Formats: sequence, structure tokens, C-alpha cells
Amino acid sequence: MKYNISKTTAPKMPKLGKGTECVTLLLSQVSKDMHQPIVPMIFPILGAHVSGAEFMYPDQSWKETCGMLANLVADSGAGKGQLSRLVEALCRDFRAHDEEELTKLVEWQKLVKTKSANKEKPVRPDVAFWFPPADVTNAAFIQNAMGCEKLGQRTQYINMPEVEMADRVCGGHRQISQMMRNIYDRQRAGALRATADGVTGNPVLRANITISSTPFAARKFYKQELFNGTFGRVVFSYKPRQGRDGRIPRQGKYGDDFSEKFCQNLWNSLK
Repeated sequence: MKYNISKTTAPKMPKLGKGTECVTLLLSQVSKDMHQPIVPMIFPILGAHVSGAEFMYPDQSWKETCGMLANLVADSGAGKGQLSRLVEALCRDFRAHDEEELTKLVEWQKLVKTKSANKEKPVRPDVAFWFPPADVTNAAFIQNAMGCEKLGQRTQYINMPEVEMADRVCGGHRQISQMMRNIYDRQRAGALRATADGVTGNPVLRANITISSTPFAARKFYKQELFNGTFGRVVFSYKPRQGRDGRIPRQGKYGDDFSEKFCQNLWNSLK
């Protein structure tokens, strides 16, 4: 579909037909006013579910479905919260996996605390969180990237309800652009520490990230990143302000039947 990019208005979302059944299902529980803004945010989530898949670009380089960065921008009360509900529905399998990994980590921490200073400490188990919390530090992000690479080269997915959360993941606001570019380009970006207490490693950054923010917060957060390549790597989905008529947009539920339909639909599309 051709579109004149010089227009001041964005193109309308095309009608979903054959081959897009998965997207249609995912939008079925989203209010109609959020269909168009939500669509670009879906693909980082789906990409994290097909870790290990590679495809070749025309330049003979191999790519994976990681490095997807998307930011949903809309005013407060416009319906951005629907993205988090959709994320939780799609990532139930990730949550179940991460609960087992968290149990291993907690048990190891308990053992470490019970050992006296002169006793040999147990080795930290290899764990990989597929859907880590949004409030994660840069050291924990790198450490989890190391675990994901070692345990199957998995893609970790992070959903940030507020754009300011990216500061902690990237190691500070000055490292935002560098980290986002490294994630998008699937580069190695680790850390070297002099002591055993620090995180040392140099993993390939396989991560997909979705972010939500208001227009004011987005402008303030990205104001220093206009000309360094960040905007060429992050997809921005914007919902303009609409008139407030007092009507509440209708939303659906994400029950067990929805999860079963999604898994079956995704499996059929990957065949």
C-alpha cells in the first residue's frame, strides 16, 4: 500500500485479511479506539515468543526476531493501560517459566545466607528470566542476558508502563541511546568488574522492549536523542487526543479460552 509521507495525517490501518488472523485475535479484546495504536506494539511481544528463529536479509546477513523497540504515546486516560493487560495475557507462559527460575534463585540465596563467612558458598545457578520485571537494574539486565544466551539463546522481553524506567535498564539516562542501539543491532554489550561481587560478562543482547508514555514524558525523555540514530530504531505509536464524551470504550476479557486460541493460532501461523 502506497502512502504519501508528506501528508500531515498518518495513514489508516489496513483491513486485516488472510494471514493476519493472529493480529485479529489479539485485537478482539482491545477497545476499538485503541486498535490502530496497539498493532505496532504487538510484534515485540510476538517476536520474543519465537526465539531461535533466523532469517536472511538481502545483504546475506542473518537476523533474529529480537531488537524490537516500540513506544506507545498517548495522553493520560487514553487507554494505554490496555497494552499491559494484553502483555500479561500473551506472556502467561513466560510467567510460568520465570516462577520456576525465581524459585531456584531464592533457594540459592537462602543457602548463601546460611553459610558462615569461612564456609564455601554455593555457586549461583544458571537462570534466565524471559519476562523480567520492568524495574530491573542494568547489572541485572546484563546478567539475565548472559543467562538467556547460555540457556538456549532466548530473547528476554520487558514491558515498561513508564518511559522513565528505561533509565535503570540502560544504566542511566546518558546511556539510553547507546543501549537502545546495541539492543536493536543485536550487539554484544556487557560489563567488566574487578571484584567477584560485580557482574562480568559480554553477552549478545537479545531483547524486545515495549514502553508506554504520555507525549510530554516522551518529548522530555528523548529530547537529546533526535540525531543519534535512536529514532530510526524505535517504533513510535501515537494516539491523538480525542474529545471526552463520557463514554467508556468497551474492552474484553483474557480468559483461559483466549490463551488457548492464541497458542493454537500462533502455532498454525508458524507452520
